[in-house]
Amino acid sequence: MTKTSTPQVVRSYLGELDRTLAGVPDDVRQGIVAGVAEELEGLDAVAAASRIESLGDPAFIAAEARAEAQAEARAGAAPNPSAAILTPSRTSEQHWYVVVTALLLEFGGLLVPLAGWVAGIMLLWVSPLWTRGEKLVATIVPPAVGILLFSSLAIGGSGISWWHAVVLGALAGPALASIVIGIILSRRGWFRARP
Repeated sequence: MTKTSTPQVVRSYLGELDRTLAGVPDDVRQGIVAGVAEELEGLDAVAAASRIESLGDPAFIAAEARAEAQAEARAGAAPNPSAAILTPSRTSEQHWYVVVTALLLEFGGLLVPLAGWVAGIMLLWVSPLWTRGEKLVATIVPPAVGILLFSSLAIGGSGISWWHAVVLGALAGPALASIVIGIILSRRGWFRARP
């Protein structure tokens, strides 16, 4: 792929990936960057942006590569560049993973208060199927909805009891927000997942 025919989004992503892989053994770093470049080769800007979104954040890829290199160093094995290219996250790129994550986001907090939702958020953050922005929205919006709704009901002089403010604000509001976000993210993750 020549520099002039390579979309800017690809050049930027590969540059950021190369920078975030600083400290990873050179052969592993070069193998990862070459593998990702090969995967993006020949794509136009729109297709490349979509594929980059599914590949995930370069910092996540670099963290996985560092963990792989450290594990191999402890085991005394030579680093394997091809094994470091996103192999630890393959499970988190499958359809069943999307379904489990979405169900935990939507209903986990209702089944196991707070812990179920937290488990869904953890599964969401380790998967490259969702963008950082989507992960932040899923993490921040439900608690923010709960705090705002509870505050407006409890402090706003709406005339309802504290108990109703807690149920409606701190429980129902975040649950509804989680369900809506879970549905949206499950659709996006489903189309990005590997069959």
